[in-house]
Amino acid sequence: MIIDELRKDKSISVIVTHNLDHEIITVYAKNRDTDSIDQDSAVRLKNFNSDWILYRVQRVQEFLIKKFSNETLAKLALFVSVSREFSSIDASTDVRGELRALKSDLEAADKYIENEIGSDYYSFFEDKVNCINLKLRENACYDIYYLSPTGDIAIISEDRQLPSAFIVVYNFSFILKRFKEVIYPQLINYNLSSNQVELLKRIYLKK
Repeated sequence: MIIDELRKDKSISVIVTHNLDHEIITVYAKNRDTDSIDQDSAVRLKNFNSDWILYRVQRVQEFLIKKFSNETLAKLALFVSVSREFSSIDASTDVRGELRALKSDLEAADKYIENEIGSDYYSFFEDKVNCINLKLRENACYDIYYLSPTGDIAIISEDRQLPSAFIVVYNFSFILKRFKEVIYPQLINYNLSSNQVELLKRIYLKK
């Protein structure tokens, strides 16, 4: 069912191969002008015995994303990773430009990102769970991190100066919002646990 959903997307190509008891699913993006497959990058899920291993592929080199023992969760992770890798929707370059112009004005940047993204996805001034957080370091630089519902911290960037830190917060808040509003509704019917949803979210954030 999950793979069938991927096949409906005309902007990607899904190739499934079987070798004895092994299954390999490779997803490529298509070149927009020719509709041909772009073989320089892919997302690949390999099944060996009871293990499912998800990779990001650049040219011929595979980079491990995650290993699974649950087939359904592994295929959902493939779906999530493909959705992130090959999405044609990106954060606004105009917003990034406006944030650069604010230089080191924290209050103005906070209000601007709140208007663009919403306060449910980020925080400048206090730790917020399920959000992208900005924290001041002693050297007047900032750390940006995602704080999970269990209190786990996933570092996104360290020692960033302003306004570059504003842009990192905006970019990842945009990604987090897209997961919650676009990706998560497609996962609801699979009766996932909160930990499984969190795992897929982290794969989407690449953190």
